[in-house]
Amino acid sequence: MLSSQTEQIPANLKRLLAPHGIGYRIKLLSQLLGRRFQERLEPYKLTPFHWVVLCCLWQEDGQATSSIGDRLQQVGGTLTGVLDRMSERGLIRRERDVQDRRIWRIWLTEAGQQLEDILPPIAVEIRETALHGISYPEREQYSDMIDRMIANLSNSPAATNSDGWQALLAPYNLGYRIKIIAQLGTRRFQERLDPYELTPFHWVVLCCLWQEDGQATSEIGEKLQQVGGTLTGVLDRMSERGLIRRERDIHDRRIWRIWLTEAGEQMKITLPPVAMALSQMMLTGISIEEQATLSEWVNRSITNLTAV
Repeated sequence: MLSSQTEQIPANLKRLLAPHGIGYRIKLLSQLLGRRFQERLEPYKLTPFHWVVLCCLWQEDGQATSSIGDRLQQVGGTLTGVLDRMSERGLIRRERDVQDRRIWRIWLTEAGQQLEDILPPIAVEIRETALHGISYPEREQYSDMIDRMIANLSNSPAATNSDGWQALLAPYNLGYRIKIIAQLGTRRFQERLDPYELTPFHWVVLCCLWQEDGQATSEIGEKLQQVGGTLTGVLDRMSERGLIRRERDIHDRRIWRIWLTEAGEQMKITLPPVAMALSQMMLTGISIEEQATLSEWVNRSITNLTAV
């Protein structure tokens, strides 16, 4: 049953609602790229975070742990456990800086260097899958818009892309930069949701129910899972806040349905403009025509990856 209140959301705000909003779609694309890459790295007992470390060292061996940590932090990772596991695998070694003993530097072993011949072709394959049907000139535009969004969200100048072989490696490759947008966008949105004691996952649930109230938990769970969330705790907290209520399906008692309360309905007046402000900041300097093209390319990449 469609919510009787859905039509009260202005048309220009409806396009921001999950799962159609550009923020949700970029997050979904990031999740899909990460999953595909993880699947391909599993035979080597590596993760995308290990890939980032290797990319750093292939480009400049002997980097300080702080430098590598900055790269990992950009995409939501930390050094905790990552370097330990790579050291145990014999892919890297740690040495103190000869001039400043407080600094630890990370060096590739021979095994770590050998992966340089194996892993970049896997990254190429995933990139080509995601960008199938998008021409090379279009890819350059796609890449440029990604960099401009990162600059908007991070309040820093747009990065200069690398050419040739290094374009396959973090921090220049598509997957890494899409992940940065997803991470930055989530952080900025969380900052704006903090006053309401909500998270981006709560936003996804509300968006689902504003568009169709009384959805089954499984339907909402699928939307959360797409962008890396689970129902664990999310619905409980929203119920405690009085934003939703749970009821058993009248036709199938095994199914629980989620309904908005009056407080949850009222949030649709408050939160969409918050999402609109963030979207406008992220897309500053990107024309309406470019935004439409970007949305098309992101959706095409998602389709390409989900068809695999």
